[in-house]
Parts: sequence; C-alpha cells; structure tokens
Amino acid sequence: MENIVPREKWLYNDRGMMKWMGWLLSDHSAYMDEEKIKERKQPQHTQMKSGQISERLNNSRLHANEVLIQVNVLEDDYLIPEFKGIVAGFGSGQIYLQLDNSEFKILQVEQIRWIGSVKDGKWWDDEYTL
Repeated sequence: MENIVPREKWLYNDRGMMKWMGWLLSDHSAYMDEEKIKERKQPQHTQMKSGQISERLNNSRLHANEVLIQVNVLEDDYLIPEFKGIVAGFGSGQIYLQLDNSEFKILQVEQIRWIGSVKDGKWWDDEYTL
C-alpha cells in the first residue's frame, strides 16, 4: 500500500534523492579509485621460457585445467591483473581463454609473461571443513 500525500500538504519542500547525489557520487568514485589501485598491484612473476609457456598452454587445453596468465602489458606503470580461465584453443599466435564468467579473452602468445596453475578448490580439501 502506498501513502501518497498531496504536494500542498507537505511540511517542507523535499527535493528527493537529489540532495544526496553529490555525497553518493564522491564516495562511490573514491571507492572505485581504491579498488582500481588494489587491482593494479600485481606481483611481478619471473619471465618464463617459451617452451614452458607452450607446454602449460597445451596442458590446460588438453585437460581443461584452469590457469592464471600474466601478460607483459603495463597500465599506469603497473602490470594489468592476471587472467584466470581455461585455454579453449589457440592458433596463429593467439590463445582463446575462457574466463570464469564464460566470456572469451583473446591473448597474444608473445605477450604472455607467466602461466601458473590454479589450485583445484574442492570444499573437502579445506582445513576448516567439519
């Protein structure tokens, strides 16, 4: 049930959410700036050799293992965040990485700096389970 009071019976002129918009916007933008800085500070892994990179890419594609991939791309003097997913295919110097949200990311093989495996997080492997 909605209680609608006619405007002539209002005790004061309410501007609605308009009075809060500046406060919400500044706090939200400050929060987004903090999150962006947290995302950028990635640990810089050592450069892997091309043989190791191709072996891990092929292993991920054949066995559907999830991997973390760090590329040699800088943004504001920081490495961009690592990509996490399964290698769906590769060809002509590119790989197709299926991300957790089922989207695909195309990466250049020569830009790959490091590939690590993602620990299979089964709930029964957790030390805090009952």
